[in-house]
Amino acid sequence: MTSIDPRSPLAAALQAQLASVRDRARVQHRSKAAASDESTRTRTSLAQRVGAIGRDDPERRRKAVRLYLESELAREFGSALLNDPALPQMLDAVQQRML
Repeated sequence: MTSIDPRSPLAAALQAQLASVRDRARVQHRSKAAASDESTRTRTSLAQRVGAIGRDDPERRRKAVRLYLESELAREFGSALLNDPALPQMLDAVQQRML
């Protein structure tokens, strides 16, 4: 009669758990990389948009703050927010409160 090796089921269970942890780590890494790429694009876009405001524009600071608010709200709540027709009024309200 052959004996049953008690380590076999333990090894299989450990391998399954490790594979699961590795898979989750890969997915998290991919999602972090994608978020990092999007964040870089957002910062670049913001810098370009702020840079496009004329240096002699007396409203330059207010406009730059508004662009920053817009980008932060879009980052937090999703870029679909930028298509919302009520966004300009919300930005006005937020910026007014900040002042």
